[in-house]
Amino acid sequence: MTAIAPARAASARALPHRLPPLRAPFAGALASALLAMPFAAQAAVTLLQPPRVVDGTQPLTVTLLVVGDAETRRFEVPATLAVTASADMTAPIRVEARRVGSGPAVLQLKNGETRTIRYTAPWPDALRGQVRLDVAGIDAAPVLVSLNRAPVAGAASGAATPGAAALPPNGTAPEVPPAGAAPETAVVTVPPEAGPAPADLRDAQRLSFNEPMYIMFGGHDGANAKFQLSFKFRIFEGKDPNSKAVLDNLYFGYTQFSLWDLSGESRPFRDTNYRPSLYYYLSDTGVRNNVISRLSVATGFEHESNGLGGDSSRGINTLFVTPTMYFGDQTDWHWRVAPKLYAYVGKSDNEDIAHYRGYMDLNIAYGKPDSWEVTATLRKGTRKGYGSVNAALTYPLARIVPGTAG
Repeated sequence: MTAIAPARAASARALPHRLPPLRAPFAGALASALLAMPFAAQAAVTLLQPPRVVDGTQPLTVTLLVVGDAETRRFEVPATLAVTASADMTAPIRVEARRVGSGPAVLQLKNGETRTIRYTAPWPDALRGQVRLDVAGIDAAPVLVSLNRAPVAGAASGAATPGAAALPPNGTAPEVPPAGAAPETAVVTVPPEAGPAPADLRDAQRLSFNEPMYIMFGGHDGANAKFQLSFKFRIFEGKDPNSKAVLDNLYFGYTQFSLWDLSGESRPFRDTNYRPSLYYYLSDTGVRNNVISRLSVATGFEHESNGLGGDSSRGINTLFVTPTMYFGDQTDWHWRVAPKLYAYVGKSDNEDIAHYRGYMDLNIAYGKPDSWEVTATLRKGTRKGYGSVNAALTYPLARIVPGTAG
């Protein structure tokens, strides 16, 4: 019962001629009930995408776009919506959004006609950063916004702009509400950015990649492998997602590198290095010119040791700064240069470590986010002939085995 066609209505009106007189009132009542029934489950309902960065000092606002199609004639407008808001590594929060205005409770739609209905609710205090909004009971895709609780003057807000026109999927203008009804409010939609995200922008989540993670297999003196795990965690997320304050961009990082003997008895680990770190990291400093398309910076403290005690113990402490410079279009083939400069503030049983690794790791890469990348890390010790080169050629695993990552 998705629609009442004229032929069916005529048939319903003809029922009294075929039914006994005592059944005619019942048939007429049934036809009237069918005509009055809302078909919300069949409506083409879309959750409009708000601005990418919303003003957290304004209420949470979600806007539904209802489009009439060949099977939709009526849509019952709910007075409230159950909205689930969830941010990184926090439990989802359920809020009740109430309808703005006092428009009609049932929308009468023709094919191609559109209406927008706006709902608002207070933002939960616990939310910060990237927030996902899901509306329960509506078959519509969720939206992702960046919540700014400390907006600058003139910044775009998440609240809807009264009178602004929304562009429905069929390209027609929103329908003017019937006379005497409160007008529905539309919002301006922001189209998604095209192309793959630059590699350094994939760390928008609180828990994200740090240095490359990999596993490699070899056959030197029997089967063996080496692998590295590396991640970083944003300790505190402030009110302003664009903040450059130290506390708002303080990260804990952890990297572990292991050499694994796969041919030895009990498959021992021949060596493992542990590198916890605490540092300030800014993905985008805002520096751009005709040469550099993006500049990020990281600086802080790092400890590196083999986790052993006694005579076998090895460890160093460093203070480091790493500017990362991008050259060219980050969504296409481009260069990345990242010198990591460090000073030793502790050399436990490693007094000559600078002879081998010097005071800088120079990382140079050329590639494309969704394709091949060649990268090399160079170290030059203070002694002649001492140093190392670590080179890699990588390709996205998801392009080879769909459903994977890395």
